Amino acid sequence: MNSPFSIFFRDLRIRMGLRQHELAEQLGYEQAYISAVELGKKNPSDELLRKLSKELDLSDSEQEALDLAVSESRRKFVLPKEVPTDTYRLCSELWAKIDRLHPAQIRIIREAIRLDDEIVERPRYQDRQIRRCAKEREEAEM
Repeated sequence: MNSPFSIFFRDLRIRMGLRQHELAEQLGYEQAYISAVELGKKNPSDELLRKLSKELDLSDSEQEALDLAVSESRRKFVLPKEVPTDTYRLCSELWAKIDRLHPAQIRIIREAIRLDDEIVERPRYQDRQIRRCAKEREEAEM
């Protein structure tokens, strides 16, 4: 499977109207390296990322998309120092099954992670007591 970066990289090359060997030549790399990055077999070097931005004169939105693709394609993660013990267990359990997760499981996990965004966005309604007007109380007492 391809990483978000490898997909972005290939799509960018195609949008620029370049063949792999043309992009490789423009950036100063071997065509085999460009191919390996596009296939997700190799991670892009920091140098490649700098050259992409500079040589292809990426727009602000393209640069943002590049940065996001790089971030989403990280393969190593470090837990913050002060996370709860359950966070360690969650990461351990997830890592043990990461290569066997069904797409439905991945979708559910991602939806659960996004719940905090949804909770913040939803307005909170306070419970209000329903009060009867004086006329309704009189009729109810009769």
